[in-house]
Amino acid sequence: MPISVQAHPLSQEQCQAFAKVLRDAPQYRQKLADAVTEGQGRLFAAHFNGQRVAIALIEENQPQLAWMVVHPATQGRGVGKDFLRLIGQQLGETLALPDHCQGTSQ
Repeated sequence: MPISVQAHPLSQEQCQAFAKVLRDAPQYRQKLADAVTEGQGRLFAAHFNGQRVAIALIEENQPQLAWMVVHPATQGRGVGKDFLRLIGQQLGETLALPDHCQGTSQ
């Protein structure tokens, strides 16, 4: 499943734009709203056929993944793995995963 990746500003409009991706993940809707309020982090989206299929928040000043959500309809197709790789390419660095993700394979 070929995806493209785009950086987005942290804004209230983006919270609304990502509502479909986050519909089954209310805790991450709140995390996105908190990030907007705090102005902390860098927001990335994976797009497929013009639709947003995944969202990730990257730590503000380092290539560290804070969290990522893949839309349920696209899970199990390698979207998350490709998304992380493409974010790293855009950042020009290997993206580090949170400690609780180390050593897991999905």
